[in-house]
Amino acid sequence: MKTKRTIIDKIRTLLFGKDLRVTAGEPYTEVRKGDYSSYYPLEKYISFNQTIPEICYNIRAFGADTAKSEAENTKAIQTAIDECSDNGGGTVLIEGGCYVTTTLFLKSDVTLFIEKNSSISANTSSKGYSHNALIYALDCDNITITGGGKLIGNGTLFGLKPIKDNMFTPSPVIDVIQMRQDYRAQLRFAHKSKYGSILLTEKCRNVKIHNIIFEDSPWWTYKILLCDGVKITDTVIWNNRNVANSDGFDIAGSNDIEIDHCFISTADDGIVLKNAIWCGCEKEMHGITVKNCEVISRTNCFKIGTETTYDIYDITVENCSFLMTDLYPGAVSGISVEACDGARVHDVTVNNIRMDRCTCPLFIRLGNRNRAAEVTASTANKTEIVKEDDNSEPADKYTFYGKSELYNITVENVTARNVELPVIVAGYRQKGLTKRCENITLRNFDISYRDAVEIIDKRVFIPEYAKVYPECWRFRNLPAYGLWARHCKSLKLESFKCKGVDGSRRKEKIMIDCID
Repeated sequence: MKTKRTIIDKIRTLLFGKDLRVTAGEPYTEVRKGDYSSYYPLEKYISFNQTIPEICYNIRAFGADTAKSEAENTKAIQTAIDECSDNGGGTVLIEGGCYVTTTLFLKSDVTLFIEKNSSISANTSSKGYSHNALIYALDCDNITITGGGKLIGNGTLFGLKPIKDNMFTPSPVIDVIQMRQDYRAQLRFAHKSKYGSILLTEKCRNVKIHNIIFEDSPWWTYKILLCDGVKITDTVIWNNRNVANSDGFDIAGSNDIEIDHCFISTADDGIVLKNAIWCGCEKEMHGITVKNCEVISRTNCFKIGTETTYDIYDITVENCSFLMTDLYPGAVSGISVEACDGARVHDVTVNNIRMDRCTCPLFIRLGNRNRAAEVTASTANKTEIVKEDDNSEPADKYTFYGKSELYNITVENVTARNVELPVIVAGYRQKGLTKRCENITLRNFDISYRDAVEIIDKRVFIPEYAKVYPECWRFRNLPAYGLWARHCKSLKLESFKCKGVDGSRRKEKIMIDCID
């Protein structure tokens, strides 16, 4: 079996950076084998015997009916929400089946109780939505969504036809270049009809999401923007794993967030923290805990970044499983911690993590992409979702330039199986300036590779990639299999074990320009 590239192969690798993205065509609505995970532990996370409050606002009493039009149901449910809030709050009951609506606006002191076998669903046209969301809450206090029912986004209907069918058989070789191309060829990139998230809470306080199922989101499933005090427990996200940009939980510019005992299966990042000016964020972000979760992702199971202009700190992730089932390739990374657009990311603790088929177990990246100087709120995600022009201008070139820092990161007690890339910890050198990842501790790692043959790429040097989108696959087939580190200060390894491919010709650890 060939393990070295020919001259023709090397020429082809020059296309690695080309974005393999479908941009035209009609919506592709077929559900294919493997679009949804074969592992779906619903009853482990969702209880179907919650007690309905005796006094509630039943939407059927306001005229909602599963046989009625989306306009009629939207009006009836919204009237129930409004009256509930105006009368001091209480519970709005969704029962009796599936109700198709356009955007619903939650209000303060309202609990939306969606009973078992009942749901609120987006329409199939994607028309009639505002704020890029099926359910939207702005500047609300004390809102809850619960009940054991579903919020359905119909995300499968708003993508373009993939280049390739779903892939299930792992490649006989470990080759990052081919891996990335195969992954992107399976994705349903956004059709212009894509409307947005299932749920968006903005500038809200004391939000509780409990015992609810998010299903088939078109975009970021639950976007938490500029909120304080959000608790998500016993919640399931069940998405098509090929709908591009369908993240699970997106936490942007928000504080005091807890995600506990949740199951996520999705195409893009499972749980991701963002804090960028073009997302509407305005200040530092801190106090976020993720625990007791299972995450299936085609990209990053847990991620800080990439959109980070303001500081992120005091983050804890513990007792979680990160994996990929069925499809090949596996998740891009299990854990990704990135600071590339001006933020200081620090005081992050990750403990007791189990991984399977995450190609890179841990990616820690400091860069200087400086994206704020190039994009606005309307242009940042233009390939993911259509937004109206906000007429704003990018930030001044030097507002966030070179400001990113990454320090005080501890990751410990990690077991990772079937990996295909080393742990990567990388600062950068740019225009004569070196910026290092500082005070990084990796403790009690037990890593083992997938049983395969590895491609060997001999490169005179490995580029810095400081200005491009940060991703572990960007570094291609590295010459180390356990740890590859560059531009670090005080990188500590304690009980770090990695079993590579049998007979590997790569080194276990390579540390370049790393100082104590």
